[in-house]
Amino acid sequence: MKPDNSPNAKFISSFFPQQIMLVSVGENILPMGYWTVISKDPFRFLICMQVGNHSLSLLRKYKEAALHFFPWSERERVVKAGYVSGRTVNKAQMLGFELITAQRLQHTRLVVGAECIFETVFNRELMNISREFAPCVMDVVATHGEIKPVERKPILYLSMEDFATTGETWTYDKQL
Repeated sequence: MKPDNSPNAKFISSFFPQQIMLVSVGENILPMGYWTVISKDPFRFLICMQVGNHSLSLLRKYKEAALHFFPWSERERVVKAGYVSGRTVNKAQMLGFELITAQRLQHTRLVVGAECIFETVFNRELMNISREFAPCVMDVVATHGEIKPVERKPILYLSMEDFATTGETWTYDKQL
């Protein structure tokens, strides 16, 4: 075995599960697990989009996105949005998601049915941190919905095609 001389350890998914959000940019949607709140005042999220992703090009163009948290009952549609390219098809229409006008965003539509939605505007992209992801700081400009954490059944990403919520697991079948 060759010695590993890299200064960093190899990636492993031991930090999962992560809650999945459905992000809309313009009229395109994608599920995302790589995100976190980075500030409460001002209210900010850090989202990480994969380099080369169509939604990343839209985010750089429109400078805004809406972050949606859907219930477990919507897991199949939310997850499937990650297996279809928005370059070639209208994913929201194909998956039966209804889009409505945002309160504060100019180009981005909101997805009906989310338990909670955060309208965000682009603050900055953190450059030269990752080769795989573009970390973007997003400022929250409007919020919609409020549900207590104990009343939620969030969509949790375990890794690969495996997902869970409180007391239940599910594997996405890419063949569907």
